Order: sequence, then C-alpha cells, then structure tokens
Amino acid sequence: MEKQWRIVDVLRHSRHDWLNKIQLIKGNLALNKIERVYEIIDEIIRDMQQETKLTNLKAVQFAEWMMTYNWKTRLISLEYEVLGDECDLSSYDADLTAWSSKFLTLMENQADAHDENHMSISIEVLKEEVKLFFDYSGTIKDKNNIVQWLREHQQQAAIHLESFHIHNHELTVLIKILF
Repeated sequence: MEKQWRIVDVLRHSRHDWLNKIQLIKGNLALNKIERVYEIIDEIIRDMQQETKLTNLKAVQFAEWMMTYNWKTRLISLEYEVLGDECDLSSYDADLTAWSSKFLTLMENQADAHDENHMSISIEVLKEEVKLFFDYSGTIKDKNNIVQWLREHQQQAAIHLESFHIHNHELTVLIKILF
C-alpha cells in the first residue's frame, strides 16, 4: 500500500490545486473572458459535488485513493463520477481500494509516457448493487497481460468482474459489488 499522507501534505496539495484554479479565473478575468470564468466556476462546483458524493459512499480508503491519485506524477490521469443515491460501502472499502489500485498499477505499466493516457471511473449506485465502470484510453502494450490479470482477479471477496473489452487503445471494465 502507498505511503500514508500527512495532514501537511494534504493541505499543501489542496492549496496548490486551489491556487491553480484561482489563477485560472484571474487570468480569464484579466482577458475579459467572463463566459470562460463562469465555465471554470461551474467545473469547480461539479468537481466538489462529485467529491461529496464519493465521500458519502463511506469508503474512506477508496475515496482517499481516488481524490489523491493525480497528486503524484503518473502516466495515467484519473477522473471519476458517482451516479445515483448514497450508500454505505464501508464494509467493501479495503477490497475495493485494493482491486482498483492494483488494476491502475497494471494499467500504468501498460501506458507509454509519450502518449496521453486517461482512466475514467463511473460509480453507479443502484438498489441492490454498485457498478464501477473503468474506461481507459491510451497505450496498451500487452493486451494478454491485462486479460490474464482480469481473469485472475475476476472474483475477489466482494468484487465481481462482470465484463471487459480491450481494443487497440481503449479498454472498458465493469465490476460489481452485490449487497
């Protein structure tokens, strides 16, 4: 597992992110691009709403992993969205975090530093299950390695691999957590 964040590290990264956003707003105001300023503010609001929805799933380790993933230099950029109502995933937290972080590590090993690599994770909360869609675009060096890993990790405690599709520069994976 990765090194534990200290509070000062979290505050430093958060402050850096907010300063970047404020500078982006100031720059667009200076250029009198008022419409762009409103777009940036709307993006910030959407991001904060998604962060709230993620933390309301009560999977603390998973939320921390997702929210801090891009704070380190990585070959893959990560974004996420939570769809549906709140639920309590606290009892699935460790398994979900372990599976997801191992999967992203696998994909980072597939990525090429000279390519743009992006992972989007959509978390859909339904009445009797939670679906996680992993949608990747970028370099895939060895499809067979990914297929082998997915088959080896298709059922791990609460995590059930539902489906996956791999193409030249795209991959989709659907996992489920059944209540």
